[in-house]
Amino acid sequence: MTDFPSGPVDLDAWDGYRANRQRVLDHLYQSKIDNTIILSGDSHANWVSDLAHPNDTSYDPVTGRGAIGVEFAGTAVTSGSSFGTNIQPAAADAISDVLVQVNDELQWSEGSYRGFFTLTINPDTLTATYYAMNNISSANLDAFASANKLDRPVAGGSVNAGVLKSSVVNATKTVG
Repeated sequence: MTDFPSGPVDLDAWDGYRANRQRVLDHLYQSKIDNTIILSGDSHANWVSDLAHPNDTSYDPVTGRGAIGVEFAGTAVTSGSSFGTNIQPAAADAISDVLVQVNDELQWSEGSYRGFFTLTINPDTLTATYYAMNNISSANLDAFASANKLDRPVAGGSVNAGVLKSSVVNATKTVG
C-alpha cells in the first residue's frame, strides 16, 4: 500500500484505488480483524508494509501498534525493476530510503534484486523470507536471503538488501 512521494499516480497500484483501499481498511478496522495478510506482486520491487490507515495517529510504525495486518509484496523473478531496469543496489536503496521515510506503514523496500519470497505459516506466527537472485541470466540456485524475520524489530534490525524503516529511524536519531 505504498505511495510514491512524487510523480504521477500509479493507476496500477493501491494509490490508483484510494477509495477502494479506504473501504478495505475501514472494513478490517470496523470488524476488528487484526490478523490480515495481503500478498501482492507485479510491482517489480519488494515491499513489507503494516496495514494501517494513512496518517492515523493511533498507528505506531516503530512498534506496529494500531496496524491490523501486514502486506508482503514480491518482485518479479526476471523482469526489470520498477525502480529502473538493471538498477544497482545503491541507487535502488536511495529510492527505498525516500519511500520508507514518506510512507509511515512501509517497513522495508528493496528494488534492485530479482527473486521471490516464501511464507512459513504457523498458528501463532507467519515468517516471510525474501530471496534475492545474484544472477537471472540462467536457471540457478545462486540466491541469498535478503530479508527475513519480519517482526519487531523488523528483520531483527538489519537486512542484506534494501532499506528498513528502523535503520532510517536509527540513523536519524544518531545524526540528531
